[in-house]
Amino acid sequence: MKTIKRLLQPILMVTLLASPVALAETLARTFVPEEVFAGRSEGKGTLRLLGKSRGFTVESLGTSLASGQLKLEQRVRFDGKPVRSRTWLIMQTTPGNYTATLTDAAGPVVGRTEGGRLTLRYPLTRWGLVMHQTLDLKPDGHTVANHGSIRLLGREIGRLDETIELHRPD
Repeated sequence: MKTIKRLLQPILMVTLLASPVALAETLARTFVPEEVFAGRSEGKGTLRLLGKSRGFTVESLGTSLASGQLKLEQRVRFDGKPVRSRTWLIMQTTPGNYTATLTDAAGPVVGRTEGGRLTLRYPLTRWGLVMHQTLDLKPDGHTVANHGSIRLLGREIGRLDETIELHRPD
């Protein structure tokens, strides 16, 4: 029986790897920011802050730099407001751990990946506002759900909810 199992394991592995569905599901469960945000993406969402809600859109372009960093240039538009530009520089420090800078942040961004999830934390202003974000790569591999909590002294005062569509070649 053990011999049969040993013989069947490689066949099963090849079958799973050859299956496009199995491959897509495997890729969808692994959030690698350098790959997920490479190229163009578009986000649409809502920011609720201190009881007021505003819709927004984000157009992004991610490129790899020679330094190993991911440069993510974004054009952000809140309903009724002019477009703002911002830039992320993201770098893996150790497997699954990231550091970044964001032109909108008051300090360094700390990130961690686990499976299909990326969590980020960074200060928004010098007044003590902190953003906690959770980005989940959906099984389709082309959509990211971005949920954020804006906190002041540990207490939530705002929420961000966004759906990001990735425009990557199949």
